[in-house]
Amino acid sequence: MCKSCESFSDLLKEGEEGKKKAARLLFDEEIIQKHARYFFWKYQRYMSKDYDNWEDFYIEIVLRIFREKEAGRGPRENCDGYYYKLTRNICEEMVRFTNRSNEVQKQLLLLDEVTGDPHIIEKVKHYIQQMECKCSTLLYHYHIEEQLVRDKQELVVLLKEKCGKDYTTGSVPVHLSGCLNKLTQLIQQDTNRLF
Repeated sequence: MCKSCESFSDLLKEGEEGKKKAARLLFDEEIIQKHARYFFWKYQRYMSKDYDNWEDFYIEIVLRIFREKEAGRGPRENCDGYYYKLTRNICEEMVRFTNRSNEVQKQLLLLDEVTGDPHIIEKVKHYIQQMECKCSTLLYHYHIEEQLVRDKQELVVLLKEKCGKDYTTGSVPVHLSGCLNKLTQLIQQDTNRLF
């Protein structure tokens, strides 16, 4: 049995201090580091837009594992297999998000080429304003605002200021891709279509 599985649930019972210790325990787990390095290398062409280095990806994995274990999911034994599968699943999600995001980006570029019509832009703003705080903030500042914000750290700060939640720089592209998908669905479901 891996060391993080043995005492994780016990540490969670100790309140905030216990949560910090549990997170540190996961962060120090060598097998998670091994999987993070391996999958970062293997899926790097999909992550190059998302993560600057394997350590950013590693932090994202530790956060995901922490949330899974905190919710009571995860194994009591064979942590290695669990960490491997979870890391692989995160990578496969990123592949799907990257592919969808690329498709949506192409559509947005086509839209930009086809029209600079302020009326269309106002309609898109209207859809974005209907979305949750995270998505409206990301989409507006990344795609609509005159001074576009493309720096991940600046976007993390904006999300903290406007939505009151902490995000990692590595998670911004994944959230952005998901928000673009939601925007596409919102536009497709509207009877008063954009075009």
